[in-house]
Amino acid sequence: MDLISYLRENAGTVLLYGEQHLLVVFFAIALGSTISIGFALLVTPGEAAPQRWSLDWILGAIRDGALLVTAAALTVPSLALLVLLLPLFGLGAATTVTALTIYSLYSVLRNSVAGLSSVDAGVLESAKGLGMGRLRRLIRVQLPLAWPVILNGIRVATLIDVAIAAVAALVRGPGLGQLVLTGLSRYGAANAFNQVLVGTLGCLVVAAVFEIFYAIVERLTVPRGIRV
Repeated sequence: MDLISYLRENAGTVLLYGEQHLLVVFFAIALGSTISIGFALLVTPGEAAPQRWSLDWILGAIRDGALLVTAAALTVPSLALLVLLLPLFGLGAATTVTALTIYSLYSVLRNSVAGLSSVDAGVLESAKGLGMGRLRRLIRVQLPLAWPVILNGIRVATLIDVAIAAVAALVRGPGLGQLVLTGLSRYGAANAFNQVLVGTLGCLVVAAVFEIFYAIVERLTVPRGIRV
């Protein structure tokens, strides 16, 4: 059976797996981004030049430690992490979402810290002169200016998670990886190659959908003058 015929006969199944893939990545990215951006806001210095041994210096040390830990987590092979999570969450979506969330942390945290820290000191001083406290400066000044950089980090994390979500089929994770895994296990049988090809192309389509979504978000939330 050729690819077109296979798609015609199995369109419902392919669409279901594609929807599962998109949703599992979406939930993981939403959770990972919330954790990373929230943490970055907590540990980002609110002063233009924090003093050594001040609270801001201590927060900076915590921030650097978190970046080191999340970077180390990103280097753990995906299959190994999925297996390590099995005793805690079992087979299925919970393990998949947890693993994808862990893999999303570094890119979003790194870009959040970089974006928040790169805001011009003069802008922070002006905001302070207007009577804004640290929290208001973070929320009203630093976060909006850092948002384009943060959004790029979210985009990178999403592409990573789209790929790793396919591997999660080995622990019965939802998504297009089920097609790839089934095709590989049946390699040489009828339609096995079509299953692998459709699963792979489906991941590319899911990635493209996310890219379109982020392009729309960028256009709606980022002023043209500060787009990166």
